[in-house]
Amino acid sequence: MAAKIIGAAAQEDLNDVQLFVRVVKAESFTAAAKEQGLPISTVSRRVARLEEKLGTRLLERTTRSLRLSETGRTYFTHAERALEELARGSRQVRERHVVPRGKVRLTCTAALGPAVTRALAPYLVAQPLVTVEIDVTDRRVDLSLRGIDVAVRAGDVGAPDYVARKLVESPRHLFASPAYLARKGRPEEVADLEAHDLVGAGTSGASAVWELWSGERRRRFAFAPRLYVTDFTSAKQAVLAGVGIGLLPSRTCAEHVRSGELVRVLPAVAGPTGAVWLVYRSRRTATAAVRSCAEHLLTTLRFDPNA
Repeated sequence: MAAKIIGAAAQEDLNDVQLFVRVVKAESFTAAAKEQGLPISTVSRRVARLEEKLGTRLLERTTRSLRLSETGRTYFTHAERALEELARGSRQVRERHVVPRGKVRLTCTAALGPAVTRALAPYLVAQPLVTVEIDVTDRRVDLSLRGIDVAVRAGDVGAPDYVARKLVESPRHLFASPAYLARKGRPEEVADLEAHDLVGAGTSGASAVWELWSGERRRRFAFAPRLYVTDFTSAKQAVLAGVGIGLLPSRTCAEHVRSGELVRVLPAVAGPTGAVWLVYRSRRTATAAVRSCAEHLLTTLRFDPNA
């Protein structure tokens, strides 16, 4: 029985329901027709169609008066309330696409977390109706599956229904700690790396390959890592600890070079250039909060490729 009732209700034309409510409030088919800019015959026919679908008479009509039937009074109460709730919901949806409000879900890597958090501070002050939830992780996450609105990430940025904007490019260079170099010596050319302990990032298994450039000359250097990890943050920590030499983004190592914690080895050699991207929902699916947050980060989140 419940399924039949739901099915019947689903067949009701919302425009007919709305017109019925207007007739009752105006206390006249004529007044309602004038208000809606419709012929009286159209208003009468559509209310009759609603009654037919409901299988009951909602209005008692005479030549002089119009009044609700007992069933009509009950239906009117629910219909009026439902239309008001629908209108309120429509307003809230429109406001979410005009006025920034609600939650923005953002993800970034551990290395980028501090810069992203600092950049968001003035935005949160300016947008008191917005909250931001940051998932700091070096794992590759499916943005759609996790409900992520904005991501600051490196490498492959392909994601359907998302827009990607490049924030900065950063070359990768070879780095080691002074303690490691004091223990193992400094390589003078790429071939010397074969005698060193090497830290591989973003690799799996027992072997890895570095693409190394010296001027216009490219060389693929295959090696068995002494340690391999899936992210550059952990790789940098390993290199800082003296585990070995790593091919790391210069941007994340510059401060450690200035402080003397890291040394660039084989200065004439460079790895591939990576990039940091801001990825966010397309305008079709983004709320005003997501759009404004992404626009803010695009203008304020700046990385010095050498810092």
